[in-house]
Amino acid sequence: MLALPTVQMRALQMRVTTVPDASGRGETLLVHDVPALTNLGVLARKAEAMDPGALMRIRSVAPGSSEDMVAASRPGGIARVWATTPFGPMACRTMSVTPGRDDMIVRADAVSAATGDARSVPQLDAAVPMTLDCGAPADSSWPGRLPVDGGWTVLEAVPAAVFRDLEAQARGVAKEESGPMGLPTSLLDQKVLSVRGASSASAEITMREVFALCAMGFIPPEPSADEPVRVSVKARWRRLDGRFGSVYASEGFGVLPL
Repeated sequence: MLALPTVQMRALQMRVTTVPDASGRGETLLVHDVPALTNLGVLARKAEAMDPGALMRIRSVAPGSSEDMVAASRPGGIARVWATTPFGPMACRTMSVTPGRDDMIVRADAVSAATGDARSVPQLDAAVPMTLDCGAPADSSWPGRLPVDGGWTVLEAVPAAVFRDLEAQARGVAKEESGPMGLPTSLLDQKVLSVRGASSASAEITMREVFALCAMGFIPPEPSADEPVRVSVKARWRRLDGRFGSVYASEGFGVLPL
């Protein structure tokens, strides 16, 4: 069983207060295996479903990088795939893909179209590797910087059920408080979870991160009691690592309008 972390839950309060490439060529992405193709499509479709204008950023990971367990186990063709969310925090997964350039930004709907729906994903490894056309670059639209690899301090592993419970509470509040512009900012910005590590480092988790983690499907809908979410910090950044992906938030990262 997962030991309960040093966290403090707070009660929710009901307060209302694409640039085309000049050459005409699209960006390309080399997908190395079937799981990567499936996971890429799922990430793109989830991001697009929440925000039709969502962006994805694919950045290569150095071969054999000690900063990433997946990269260390697969010496080449690994990249981190980031996606914007309408809540502000970024979603991220590491996959066996190689971008046409080391750091490329494209629209999520273009990636979704390139990967096809779940029925068209090949079930045989013989179908990969394959090169996807991901449309025109969208570098100028990316809302902020990415965190630098390494240097993270792991605070604690929080039960995933805590995040699902917070999401359910907030959805109930949102039904009463949401207006024509969507979820109220006062709800999204609430700090609902305090996590402290063995040292003096700590993190204040907001509903923005909770919604992003749950909406992207990075934790099961009904997690078991010992399903963990690892909470880490570095400078102004906070990171939540679920079973299926990570969410990154920063005080200085641009918040997208809902």
